[in-house]
Amino acid sequence: MTHVGVVGLGKMGSEIARSRLRHGYQVSVWNRSRPPVDVLAAEGALPKASIEELVRDAEVVIVMLWGDDAAREVTLGRVIPAARAGQLLIEMSTLSPAMYEVLAGAALGRGVDFLAAPVLGSVDAVRQGTLIVLAGGSETTFRRAQPLLASLGKTVTFVGSGTASGVLKLSNNTIMGVIAVTMAELLKLCAQAGIDRRLAVESISGAFGRIAGSKTQQLLDRDSDPHFSLDALLKDLLLSREAAATLHVSVPIFDCVLPAVEAAAQSGLGERDYIALALDLAPNQKTEATH
Repeated sequence: MTHVGVVGLGKMGSEIARSRLRHGYQVSVWNRSRPPVDVLAAEGALPKASIEELVRDAEVVIVMLWGDDAAREVTLGRVIPAARAGQLLIEMSTLSPAMYEVLAGAALGRGVDFLAAPVLGSVDAVRQGTLIVLAGGSETTFRRAQPLLASLGKTVTFVGSGTASGVLKLSNNTIMGVIAVTMAELLKLCAQAGIDRRLAVESISGAFGRIAGSKTQQLLDRDSDPHFSLDALLKDLLLSREAAATLHVSVPIFDCVLPAVEAAAQSGLGERDYIALALDLAPNQKTEATH
């Protein structure tokens, strides 16, 4: 039975510890505050009085903290110094790409096998085993950690370096902010036009997934053959901005999007598919990943 130590028992850390218990692992836990430790101890986890004790007893240490400051204090300041050569350390906190590299360097100095493994998904995804894990580090360490991570997530992908892992995680989360702000502005516009809220929410939220999904292959193939031209998109965006002005609704997202669309059209991309916006700006990249 693999002994897993979990450091950091917020909502995600606590649920990861529970998941390890459900999968038959021996689980030790530590947290700054005592209540989450006591809750998990009642469910079968082994409470540890210190990080150092947890690291000493565990074969694998999973860390789930809030941001760089906590990682600097806990992972860099206490977990890695207490770890032994050959021990597996999986940092699942969402950190800056630079911090993953700092941790990786410190772990390497002690001979510790370090893997950055931020995740996409919430507490519910942990419970359902449907997290998406974006792993970064050495391929050897990834292969070692893969069986444990596979029981946490439906998709476990080796991204490359810790920096790459962090950038991809943050890129995904940036989309949440873009969607939330865009939804807020467009729902306000629809409300001013008297559109039923349920209809507006279902139509606009459905458009995000439908439109993004429809362009996956073109992005992979760097294909800008027109299905919906950039000129057509520009026309409709201008009409949308005009409609908002008529209804006296402020939609600042137009100020972000229209300059890029107008510039691309003026550069000669108007007759290409609107996804040429992404193809024109993105450098050639390999599209293969190890699963």
